[in-house]
Amino acid sequence: MDVLGPERPGRSIGYSGDTRPTRSLVRFFKGVDLLIFDSTFSSADARRAVERKHSTSVEAAQVAQQAAVKKLVLTHFSARYRSTVRLVRDASEVFTETLAAKDGLSVEVPQSDNT
Repeated sequence: MDVLGPERPGRSIGYSGDTRPTRSLVRFFKGVDLLIFDSTFSSADARRAVERKHSTSVEAAQVAQQAAVKKLVLTHFSARYRSTVRLVRDASEVFTETLAAKDGLSVEVPQSDNT
């Protein structure tokens, strides 16, 4: 204890690859500190998302909200989008702690408040 200090809770990170949102994903990611979620399409392309078994940015945000995660990072965007601004804006309307992954992105995962 003198060297390591008091015990403290760790941080949790969840990652979901290409998938449709499900209740079991919400349960699996319940309370994680950081959720990285593939959100290939915008809501305007929701039909295509269903056909291709991918998620929209809003669906990713809904999973994050329902799972009570602390922060959401959207990733794996369709090449049809030149910018992720709209995807993040739409998702942020559902879950405010949302950002888009990009090369070199560094995300701080803060220590839990209950230390």
